Amino acid sequence: MKKLILLSLSFLAAISTCLPQRTNTRSDVNNAERQADQLHRDMVRTELEHNRVVLTYERDAQGNLNFTCNNKGFCNYIVDVTFPEFENLQADVTTPVHMTVTPGLHRIFTLRKITNGVPTRMRYHYNTFKGSTNPKVDSNFTYLLPVAPGKETRIYELNYIAKEYGGESEPKDYYVLSLHMHSGDTIFAARSGRVNESREVAEATADSGLISYSRGATYVEIAHNDGSFAKYSIFRDSSIFVQPGDWVEAGQPLGITGGERYTGGPQVRFSVYYNFDQAVIKDGQPTDRIQHWAYVPLHFWTKGQGSIHLTNKTAYTSDHPTDVITQEMTKKEAKKWMASHSKSS
Repeated sequence: MKKLILLSLSFLAAISTCLPQRTNTRSDVNNAERQADQLHRDMVRTELEHNRVVLTYERDAQGNLNFTCNNKGFCNYIVDVTFPEFENLQADVTTPVHMTVTPGLHRIFTLRKITNGVPTRMRYHYNTFKGSTNPKVDSNFTYLLPVAPGKETRIYELNYIAKEYGGESEPKDYYVLSLHMHSGDTIFAARSGRVNESREVAEATADSGLISYSRGATYVEIAHNDGSFAKYSIFRDSSIFVQPGDWVEAGQPLGITGGERYTGGPQVRFSVYYNFDQAVIKDGQPTDRIQHWAYVPLHFWTKGQGSIHLTNKTAYTSDHPTDVITQEMTKKEAKKWMASHSKSS
């Protein structure tokens, strides 16, 4: 079971592995240590995912097997179920099972006995993966810059580190930004959604000098209504204002920026991604590994320029207009939001 889940979670390197900007500079990253570190983190996350989404079944009086899934997370999960043994049973869904399960406890399918008086045999394996099947991601959505209104930030596009050091192909449309900030600046939500995961305290790095990246950086991950996820990383330790389960609106403060030890200084690293399976290409050759994420080449609202795709190594001024903040709200929600913010302003 763990081996199967572990294989499906190899995508995790893509989310947190990046360099400060597009550059030909090489660091002294030790490849063997990096791979060992990745394996350890995958194993830890495997255990977390396995405990977060649990599949069980009960046999009823007619001998049917009713499967339920308890999604204890704060976002949708994809559940894959395979049957190494499957005799005298018929499923009421297509097998092998591949479906999206929302948070909560749900009956997801039943295996019905075909012939009475004949024994049934069944063994199953299941695998879970964060996200939704065939998400309808809005690639034209306008995001806020995750920095305070009126503040200027210079943005850098980040490299995919597995390509830099491992010769692997990039995920589809790979797009991760570093937005440079000042120490103590606040990081804001670029879009509304549900906080899915967070890390409050950064894991220790091997050295005490400047670093280009860290797999153990503090972060907040937010699930959006269209099936995509946003990741905000490099907060100051213990300075995140939200927690998993919280609903946040666009423009809401998330925490205080960190990154004083990074080569680029204080910054927020930001990306939006969604489920999309593709084979990993290594050194020009296909492998049996699957990359599970594709990225969104984002559009941001900027002061004086409106909604644009940002240019690498360019400075922009943040602006959080009401119509961008409320674009996903109903009229009633927008009216309530404007009333509450007019009182507080």
